[in-house]
Amino acid sequence: MAEVNRLDWHIAPFRADRWLDLWEPAAAKMPAYGASSWSLTRSIDDPLAFQQTSIWEQRSDFERYWYSEEIAKVRESIIDLYDLPLLPAWHQLVIAE
Repeated sequence: MAEVNRLDWHIAPFRADRWLDLWEPAAAKMPAYGASSWSLTRSIDDPLAFQQTSIWEQRSDFERYWYSEEIAKVRESIIDLYDLPLLPAWHQLVIAE
């Protein structure tokens, strides 16, 4: 059964556009590692809050993506742009259309 990974990013003030420019190409690589879908949304009420959601058949595929050398380098380059900690949250996909 598919699992849903959610990352809640909270970006430091005045850095959201820079963060998005650097992170979006890395997020877009998720399907190459096995994600069946992904999205990145920005809160209307809090424009510094982003939510990244992806669906995986195997959690190990997400870990292969997250800890890959190319994504680790991007995460290192943006470490000063968001508030820590960043903890992946896992959900079980129950219903989808």
